[in-house]
Amino acid sequence: MTTAGADDLDRKLKELERDKREEELRQLKANARVRWVTPTAIAALLPLAAGFGLWVVKEVKQYGAGYRALEEVEALRKEKEALERQKNGLNVEIGTLLQLKQHYAEQASQLRVDVEAKQEAVDKAYLRAVFYGSEMVYTLDHVGPPPADDKGMDALRAEAKSLPNGAAEKLSAVLGRYRDMEVVIKMARDSSVAYNKAINLLPASAWAKQLDPMPTGSVISNRQVMLSGPPGERRFYDVKEGRFLTRDE
Repeated sequence: MTTAGADDLDRKLKELERDKREEELRQLKANARVRWVTPTAIAALLPLAAGFGLWVVKEVKQYGAGYRALEEVEALRKEKEALERQKNGLNVEIGTLLQLKQHYAEQASQLRVDVEAKQEAVDKAYLRAVFYGSEMVYTLDHVGPPPADDKGMDALRAEAKSLPNGAAEKLSAVLGRYRDMEVVIKMARDSSVAYNKAINLLPASAWAKQLDPMPTGSVISNRQVMLSGPPGERRFYDVKEGRFLTRDE
């Protein structure tokens, strides 16, 4: 056998020896794994497996709870945004309503001022009308002639015929005007009374309708006044000036 053949044989033997050892190691490892999986080892691992399972279940629950919490947080966020939008809308509506309230309050205030001014004008006009209407009736009652007696008038006309120098015609004319004046004054007085009744239809204030007219100068000289209240508490309203007089006046 040559030297090359010997070396080749020696190399193959070494390879076989190495393969044999590797196979033995492989079998030893396989046997070790098999021997490790024993009832004792499994019993020892059960608590660990149970604990791991509980941990997994706990983690899964926590994950589910966290996911639900995130969903609730998201729902709350959306609800908050919706409420914010609703709040902003309500703020706009409230602002608009406040502006309208202010606008209507100003209009009501102006209307009240206008109504008070108009009512004051109505009261003054009413009092002037009542006073001058009463003044007219009072005057007509005092300047009007007494009712004519037909027999007396006829007697005067008969006697007038005997008057000289045209006096009969003048007396007859005077007597005719006397009768006409009586008719005119009666008509004027009736009209004044009707006028005074119509005045009462004016929407005057209650205080104005409680005033009583007095003839010019009968209470205070040179003043046209109307009275209110009982004696001792009376107030005097000047028709021309449109105001109540002070006690000094």
